[in-house]
Amino acid sequence: MPSDESHPPARLSRRTLSVLGVTGLATAVAAQPANAADKKPALTAATGVAATVADLRTTPGTTNGEQLLLLGYTTPGLGGGLVYWDAAATDPDDGGMVFAVTGTATGRWKRPRTNELDLSWYGVTGAGTTDDSSRLQNAVNALPAGGTITMGPGTIRLEHTITVTRVPIVFQGAGASDEFTSGTQILLATGSADGFVLSGVHGGGFRDLQMHGTGLTGGAMIRTQQEDGVGNYLISFSDCRFMDGYNGVILRSANTVRFRNCVWNGFSGQQVILLNGQNNVSRADPVEFVQCAIAAGTANPGVDNVVIDGQGGSIKFIATAILFGHHGIWMRNTTTEGLPKFLYFEGGGFENGHGVPVLLEAGAQAQFINTYISADNAEDAVRVGVGFTGTATFANSVIRGCGRHGIDIASTRITVTGCLIGNNGRMAHPSFAQQITGVTSSAAGVRITTAAPHTWETDDRVTLQDVGGATGLNAAWPIAVIDATSFDLVGAALSQPWTSGGVVFRNGSGINLRPTASRIVLTGNAIGGLADGVNRQEYGIVNRSTDVLAASNELTGNNAGPYLAYATARFTGNKGVEQTDGRLTLRLPDAVTDGTYDFTDLLYVDGRPIRVTRVARSLAAGSCNVRLEADGALAGTAAIDATTTVQTTKLASPIPIDGTTTPVRLRLRVSNAAAATGLTVQFGYQVQA
Repeated sequence: MPSDESHPPARLSRRTLSVLGVTGLATAVAAQPANAADKKPALTAATGVAATVADLRTTPGTTNGEQLLLLGYTTPGLGGGLVYWDAAATDPDDGGMVFAVTGTATGRWKRPRTNELDLSWYGVTGAGTTDDSSRLQNAVNALPAGGTITMGPGTIRLEHTITVTRVPIVFQGAGASDEFTSGTQILLATGSADGFVLSGVHGGGFRDLQMHGTGLTGGAMIRTQQEDGVGNYLISFSDCRFMDGYNGVILRSANTVRFRNCVWNGFSGQQVILLNGQNNVSRADPVEFVQCAIAAGTANPGVDNVVIDGQGGSIKFIATAILFGHHGIWMRNTTTEGLPKFLYFEGGGFENGHGVPVLLEAGAQAQFINTYISADNAEDAVRVGVGFTGTATFANSVIRGCGRHGIDIASTRITVTGCLIGNNGRMAHPSFAQQITGVTSSAAGVRITTAAPHTWETDDRVTLQDVGGATGLNAAWPIAVIDATSFDLVGAALSQPWTSGGVVFRNGSGINLRPTASRIVLTGNAIGGLADGVNRQEYGIVNRSTDVLAASNELTGNNAGPYLAYATARFTGNKGVEQTDGRLTLRLPDAVTDGTYDFTDLLYVDGRPIRVTRVARSLAAGSCNVRLEADGALAGTAAIDATTTVQTTKLASPIPIDGTTTPVRLRLRVSNAAAATGLTVQFGYQVQA
C-alpha cells in the first residue's frame, strides 16, 4: 500500500488478525485503491477501509456484519483497528467502541468486544493538551465486566474524576518515568477533586505509569470507598510513580491491597497515604508496601507520609523507604471505634523527616525489624504514647541522629532488642539554645522564662549555660513545663540572685522511659555513641518507670553516663555500668561490740547465685572492722574498716555466694570494735544468671 508522512501504512495488531483472519485481512488491505494516499476512501464493502472516525460517523454500513479496517482515529496510524456494522444497534456513541452515524437512528459501527482496550481507540493522542477525562471514563464504562485499559507512551490529561464502580479495571501504562517526556504520564488537573475513585471494586489496579498533578488544591490521586455497603478487594499497584500531588492515596473499605515498586514524591496536602477505617467494614486490611519509596518531599516539611487512623490491620512494609515530610508513620485514632493494629515494618527505614519518624499514639501491635530510623529535627526518632495500648517490638534496628531521644516510651509492653541506638540528642548544643529572660524561685525549684516558645515537655532534661549570678544553675535539670515560654527546674534552688544572661537547650537520651511505661524489656542493645555523626546523647537510658528489665545492654559512650534512674527498676548485666540489683543492710543504733549480726532484709541466699560488689558503711562514733560471713565462714579476702566518715568501697574481687542448690546463711562479722556506736552497713550485690 502506498504511503507518505501524512498517511502512514496501517499497523495491525494480533487482535486485528484474530478477528479478520489472514484471508480477510489480506482482502481488506488489497481492496484499498492505488491512490489511497491522495484520495479519501469511501466506506463500502468494496474498499473495506476507513481513514478516520469522522468517516465512520458520516456513512452507514450497507449490510449487518460488514467489516472495515479503520486506519486511525483522526489521522491514519493511531487509534485504528477493525470495526463492523451492527445494523440493529442503537447504543450511544462512546467515542471509542461504538460510533453512531449522523442521521442514522438504528445501526452503529463497533469495534469487536474485548477485555483489553487501547486508549488511542478513544482519540487520546498522548499530547496532554486537552482534557481526556471523558475519553478515559468512556473506556472504563466500556468494560462492564472489567478488563485492561492500555495507555501508552505520552501524556493523558484529566480535569475530572475518573470513577470505577464494582468492576476490576487495570490501568496499564507503557512504563513509569520521572521524565515527563517518556513513558505513560497521567496528568491530574482536577483542582480540589480526587483523580480516581474506586468504589466496591474487586480486582484491578495500576501498572507501569506515572501520575503527577498540576495545580491541585485538594482531594487524593486515588481514593477507595464503599459502594452500597460493598468494599474494595484485591487491588494492586505495580511499578508506578506518583508525583506533585495534594494527597496521594486514601484507602477506606479496602481489603488485600498491594503496592510493589511504587514511588511517591512531592505532596502538599495532609498526608501522602492515609489508611482510615471507622469500623470493620470500612477498614483497610491487609495492605502491603513492597520495595516502595514514600516521600512528602523536601519542600513539604509539614506533610505526613503514612497515617494509619482508626480501624485497620495487617499493614506491612517490606524494604520500603519513608523520607522527608513530617511524621514518617503515624498510628492514631480520630474515629469513634476500633484502633489500628498489626503494623509490620522490615527492611528499609526512615530519614530526613521533620517530625517523628515512628509515632505510635494508638494501636494494638507494631513490629519494626532490621529498620533504619533517623530524623533531622528536634523530635524523637520513635515515640510510643500512653494511648498505644498494645505491644510494640523493635529488633535489630539502627535508631540514631534525632534531636531528642532515640526512643521515648510512655506505654506498656514494649520490647527493644539487638538495636544500635546512638548519636541522639543532636540539638543538645548552645547553637540550638533558647535565650533566658527571667529566673525566679518557685515551689518546684527555679522558674525559667525564655525569649521564644521552647516547645519542650514536662520531664525533659535541659542544660543551662552562662547564667550570671546564680551560677549554680549552670547544670542539667529535669523540667516541669508551665507554659509556652516558662518551665521549672525540678529540684533546683536559687541560692544566689540571677543577674543576667544564660541560655538553655534540651538534652536527649538513647531511651527515655516515662512514669507511665510498664512491662518494658531492653535486652542486647548497644546504646551510646556510634562511629558516624555527632554524639550528644546525654545518657543511654533515662528511667522513670518501676517496671523495666534492662539486661545485657552495652551502655558505654554516652556523654553524661550510662543511665539515669529516677525510679528503681531491674537493671542487670549491662556493660559500662556497675550493676547493683539489691543490698544487704544492717543498722545497730547503740553500742557495737565484736560478734555476728543478722541483716535486716536478707538472711539467706536461696535458689540463686549472687556476687557482692561494694560496701558502704559509717559509725556514729568509734571504729571497727566489718566483714561478710557465709554459712559461718568468713567471705572475701579482708576485713573492711568503718569510721565516723561515710565510706563506700568497690570490691576489687567481688564475693561470690551460690545459693542455687542449698540456701546460704548470711551474717555480718564485726571485729576490733573500739568505742563504736551507731553502725550502718550496706553491701551491694548483683544477681547472677
